[in-house]
Amino acid sequence: MKYSFYVLLLIFFLSGTSAVFGQSEKREVEQSIDISEMPAIALETLNEFWPNMDNIRYIYETDGDSENFEAKLEWMGKQYSIEFTDKGYVIDVEQLVDISEISTETTDAIRSYLEQQFKSVRITRLQRQFIADDEDETDDIDFIDDILEEDSEDYEIRYEMEVEGKSNSVIGAFELLFDESGKNIQRRRIIRRSLDNIW
Repeated sequence: MKYSFYVLLLIFFLSGTSAVFGQSEKREVEQSIDISEMPAIALETLNEFWPNMDNIRYIYETDGDSENFEAKLEWMGKQYSIEFTDKGYVIDVEQLVDISEISTETTDAIRSYLEQQFKSVRITRLQRQFIADDEDETDDIDFIDDILEEDSEDYEIRYEMEVEGKSNSVIGAFELLFDESGKNIQRRRIIRRSLDNIW
């Protein structure tokens, strides 16, 4: 009888732990690569806007299920990250921003979420994420052109935030995704293995 009690207690503990740690996880490996390892279509798209730019960093990343490529560059005083599929088509474009660059309404909503979900938290990265409304892969050049021209009719804006903090009993890094109004639409615990010092 005493043994059964401890077995039940163990099962309860494990199921509780699973509930805490069973949240979505972002497991990825990132590595700097040479330009020759980038998909040709991705390079064609980049060359359309930034020909002969020599300070673009190229990244290969995988989460074990999919493989993506990234180009990181600085343009007009802003840092951009352009993510491509393994075939070279644009997935999204991200712009590194400070929280002060976001509207007060959106900021208030994000801060309210953080206060509710975390006992303590520190923002380590915030990016404005541009996603094409039209998912036609052949429109990558038009998509990037719309972003650079700030033609917001043809793309959706989200905010991707990385934080370090304590949520319930879990301490670690988390990736949070918010819509343009500041409503949280995704939360994942980050388990990252970076093979390089990648900004």
